[in-house]
Amino acid sequence: MSVATMASSRVGIDALLHRLERVQRSGQGWRADCPNGHKTHGTLSLAQGDDGRLLLHCFAGCSTADVLGALGLTLGDVMPERLRDESPEGRRTARERFRLASMTAAAGVIERETRIVHLAGCDLLRGEVLDAADVQRLGEAVERIEAAREVLA
Repeated sequence: MSVATMASSRVGIDALLHRLERVQRSGQGWRADCPNGHKTHGTLSLAQGDDGRLLLHCFAGCSTADVLGALGLTLGDVMPERLRDESPEGRRTARERFRLASMTAAAGVIERETRIVHLAGCDLLRGEVLDAADVQRLGEAVERIEAAREVLA
């Protein structure tokens, strides 16, 4: 099966809008009353992302999970289906991409943390004394380098 189509939400934007009160078009999305019953109206902003995700924001401060819960939904109901190639080659490609991304991230950590070690070494060579915070950061750098080396091993 080819994964060429854009995923859409399990609960479409139209079905969600029908569950809300005082829905009005606003820009590229909609405004509606938050289902959690605020005194002010139109506090909920809704839009649909390019990837099919439903984007929600309550200006009265409700979390997305709370807004969806008041409608009897969960975050999983409004997120697009995961695009995944389940063929052996697709899984192999995904594993290779993950391995490459991990190696790239580990190399970045080693590069960044060796700068810390280098700077601390330069300070010591100049006869400067490292304060407690510098010694702690140096220890963290060494630990991070070791962890990154394990990823590359």
